[in-house]
Parts: sequence; structure tokens; C-alpha cells
Amino acid sequence: MLSTLNVSQTGLNAAKIAVENVSNNIANENTPGYKKRVVQISELEQMDARFAGRGVNVDGTFRITSQYVYDKLISENSKLNYYDKLSNMLGNVESVFKETTDSGFTADLNRYYQSVENLRSNPNSQIYKTAVQNQGKILVESLQNLYTSIEKQQEGEKKELYSNVEGVNSILKEIGLLNERIQKFGENNDLLDKRDQLELELSGYVDVSVSRDSGYYELKIGGETAISGNTNVRTLEVKEEETLQKDKFTLVDSSTNPSVVYDALKYNEDFTPKTIDANDVVSYKLNNEFEVSVTMGELISMDWDGDGSVTTEAVTTSNLTRALVYKINSNPDMKDLVTAYNGDYSIDANGNKITKNSQDNFLRIESKDGGIGSEFDGRISIEKRGNVDSSMVDTRETIYKNDIESSDSESKVYVSIYDKEVSIKSGIIKAQTENLSSESSNNKYQVYLDKLDAFAQTFADISDKYIETGTDKYTYGEAASDASMGVINSIGLFSGSNIKTLKFNENLVNDLTQDKLDYLASIQWKDDLSFDGKGQNIASTEKTSLTEYFRDLKVNISSDKENTQFLNTTQKNVKMSIESSYNLSTKVDKDEEMLNLIKFQSAYTANAKIVTVIDEMLQTLLGLKR
Repeated sequence: MLSTLNVSQTGLNAAKIAVENVSNNIANENTPGYKKRVVQISELEQMDARFAGRGVNVDGTFRITSQYVYDKLISENSKLNYYDKLSNMLGNVESVFKETTDSGFTADLNRYYQSVENLRSNPNSQIYKTAVQNQGKILVESLQNLYTSIEKQQEGEKKELYSNVEGVNSILKEIGLLNERIQKFGENNDLLDKRDQLELELSGYVDVSVSRDSGYYELKIGGETAISGNTNVRTLEVKEEETLQKDKFTLVDSSTNPSVVYDALKYNEDFTPKTIDANDVVSYKLNNEFEVSVTMGELISMDWDGDGSVTTEAVTTSNLTRALVYKINSNPDMKDLVTAYNGDYSIDANGNKITKNSQDNFLRIESKDGGIGSEFDGRISIEKRGNVDSSMVDTRETIYKNDIESSDSESKVYVSIYDKEVSIKSGIIKAQTENLSSESSNNKYQVYLDKLDAFAQTFADISDKYIETGTDKYTYGEAASDASMGVINSIGLFSGSNIKTLKFNENLVNDLTQDKLDYLASIQWKDDLSFDGKGQNIASTEKTSLTEYFRDLKVNISSDKENTQFLNTTQKNVKMSIESSYNLSTKVDKDEEMLNLIKFQSAYTANAKIVTVIDEMLQTLLGLKR
């Protein structure tokens, strides 16, 4: 009988603990990261085979979780945050390009050409000239505002990136401290819940993989270990790298001899020598704004051999490259932007760049500073003139940089662990780094900025010079004119090769004659413009007008936003599906807990009733003894 009383007493205790656990679950139903607890009970071991049982034992309180589903959840959460951030970024860009009938760049472009048409009808009207001056300035400002708005968004994202990396490092350190406490006090349910919550929060920033086998905790970000040995924490760091733009004016004919590199100033693509001779003019043009020229036979006093001695020599095909290098590096407008070299260079112990100047090599032009903000546009034009009469132009030719051997300026932003780049695959930081690195193929910001630069370059080029080839027929732009025959007419109304260098030279409006106005007016109707950074070529496969080009840019931005929003919505549904399954098994279900409460309350009542019955039996027995 006393054994039965002990069984009831253990039953009462187990039921009490179970009721307390149910109350705790209900109380923490809305606690972030909380996972419901269950009480595990087992039968007490029998001491003797003659007894039916000794009662019940409470083994402990355990949390309900599914590690596989949880790991899948943090993976999908990381992807969702990537699309969320990207969608937000593209939405901000889309808002910059919003236009109405009367406002926006398209309206400004139309008003500019309308002012040109008005001045064309009366070239002597000061009112119309003032209108062109005003609209030209507005046009440049409108383009530059679009550009700077995107740049400001990039700058904002960069600042946020640094803040996000600090947030990641803070979470990593918290997890490390939790692991120390887990090692010290054991796997406490509250500590495990807190760690899971931090892992889920971390997955919003970066892709995370966690190993928890045999008490050994290891967390990786982008495949690189961030936490090892439970408590060894390695923090992330933001890195920025900027490289120089390097233009090489050489050509490699791989179909003939891949090992042969020849100077484009001296040889044709079939390796036949160019016949550059007396009076021919070779010019280097920078950003459609600055220019230096070397005339064959011109006397130049300079250090030709790099030995420190200055001599005077006539320019020939044997020293043409060195003459151009000297002219470029001596030009006050160019020397702060680029540096020219006679071929490749080596670097001495003091960091000086050394070239071999005993002979001409190819022409190498480098940006003065690194990064995408220091990019430039350069080309070489050759004007062959008569040997006897230098005013006679025989042919013109334009040489562009060798795309294979040249390299663009780049601004790279990435995160690293111990100076090793981390290849983040998803999360907010992935969306930010890929849209802050100019070399990233997924950088939407850079795509839009490049298209705006291409628009500005083409617009400035075709508004600068032209050749009239017939009635209302023209060779459009300075770049195309430099490679075409005919009389080059200079307008100079706009200059520059990108948005930052784009300028409107309002004083030249007063020099606009009827023929120049006729040409400028024709540009707005031209629908076969090429925006590839080279001269206009009617054979180009991608042809469009200024208005259509800008309209296509806006359509691309909206399309990118819609596609990203679709992916975002799809990913959100995937994450919600997994989260729903996970919550179904781990979150507190109030209805289920109420049933458990009734069950354990009934068990408590039943065990109490047994205690009461045994107590009555004992009282009866004691009464008989008296």
C-alpha cells in the first residue's frame, strides 16, 4: 500500500511539472525564436520482480525542432532577403526615371530641339538664341541629375553595407558567447533557441551553413569559416579595390600569327606598313574635349632616349610614339587625367615606372587615378595630307584602342575573412556588393550609368562636328568625321565623352549659322545612331534614335524591376511554405496545449484521488488496531 502511495506521489509530481510546462508554452507563444517544450517521462526502474511498478520519473523538458527543415528555412530566407533588397534598389532607380508629359529628361530633350528649330527659323533672333542656351543647360543638368541620383543611391548602399557587415560581426560574436555558455552550462533550451534566432537573423544578410555534429559547432559564410571550434569567431571586413584604365593602341591578328603584336600607328591589320609621311597629322583626342597633335617632320625638343639629355629631332615613323607620349604628358588639360607611356614599363626599387625609350613601342595610356570614376575615352586620328601642299587632305583614319589588350578602370567592393574574399551567394550583402562592384555582370547600377554615359558620349559627338555629304545628308559626329573625307564643320556646342565630362558651351550658340542649325535639327530625326562609343556607321546592326535609346533604357529599368519583383514574390512563397511547415511542428499551438492541460490536470486529479483513497484505507486500518 505504501508502494502504491509512492507511485501516486510521483504521478502527482510528473503531472505538476507537465502542467507547468504547458503554462510556460502558452506564456511564450509569441516570444521570438521560442520553440515549444515537451516533458519526457519514463517509468521508474523496478527494484524487485515482485512489484508491478514504482511510479513515474520526469527525464527532462525538451524543445521541439527539425534541424533539416530549419537549415532549409535559413537558406530560403537568405535568398528572399537578396531579392527583397534588389527589388528595393531597382524600385528606387525606377522612381528616378519617372516622367510626365511636361517633366523629365524626354521633355527636356524635346524642348531643346524645339528651341533649335525656332532658332533655325530665325538665326538672328536673340530671344531664340537665349532659349537654346537655357534649354542646352537644362538638358545637361537633367542628364547629370539622373546620373548623380543613381550614384547617390550607390553611395547610400555602400554606407549601409558597412553597417550591415558590422551587424553580421555583432551576430557572430553573440553566437560565440552563446556557445561559451552552452559549453559551460550544457545545452540549455533557452540558449539553443537564442542561437537559432541569431542564425536566422544572420541568414538575412549572407548565406549561412551550420554544422552541429557531436557538440562541435562550425558556421560558414559563403563557404568560408566564420565560427569554428564553437567559440573561435572570425569577423567580416569590407574591402575596396580600384584599378587603373589602361588603353593600348596595338592590334593582334590571331588569324595570321598570334605571337605578333604590331603598332597600329605604323602597320595595317594585314601587317603592311602605313605610309605616314611628311605633313601627315597624328592626333590623340581625349574625352571628346582635349586634343594633341604631332605633324610628321615637326621639330620637337625633348628627352628622346630617356637618358636625361634633351635633343631636337624631326618626327618620323621611328619616333612617332615617343613624340605623342611627350605631347600628351605635356598637355596641361590631359596630364592631370591620364599618363602616356612608350610601351609597357617596369617598376624600379623606388616605385618609378621605367620604359625602354631606345626605340618606339606601342602607345599606352593610363588613367591617373584608379576606379570607375577615373575612366576616360581616347582615340587616335590620322589625317594624311599632301607632301607638297599640306592643306590638301588625302585620307582620314581613326584608330581605337585594342579591346583585347586594354583594360577598363574598375571599382571592386567585396567582403573578406582574414583578407580572403568571401563569395557570398545570397542575402542583403550579396545584393549590395554585386551592385557596388563595376566588374560585376549583375551590377544594375553600372549598366544604367554606362547607358547614360553612352548617350552623353554619342550626343556630344554628333553635336560637335559633321561633314555635309549632300543635300540634307551628313556624316554625323567628330569621330565619324575623323575617318571620312570632306570638309569638317566644327560646332562645338557640346563636349565630353560621358556624363561627368559633358559640357554645354553656351557661348558658341552665337556662332550657329543656318547650315549648322540645319544639321543640328536633323539629329532629332535620325534613327540609325549607334551608341557603341565609336563613330556613327550606317552599317551598325544596333540603330536607334536619341529618344528611342533613352526610352529603351527606361523600359529596361522597369523590366528589371518587374522581373526581380516576380522572383521576389516566388521566393517569398517558397520561404512561407517552409516556414509554415517548420512552425507547425515547433511553434506553440494553443489548442493543443489546452488539450494537454486537460490531460495532465486529469492525471493530477486521478493521482490525488488515489492518494485520498489510500489515506482513507490507512485511517481504517489504524482504527481497527485500536
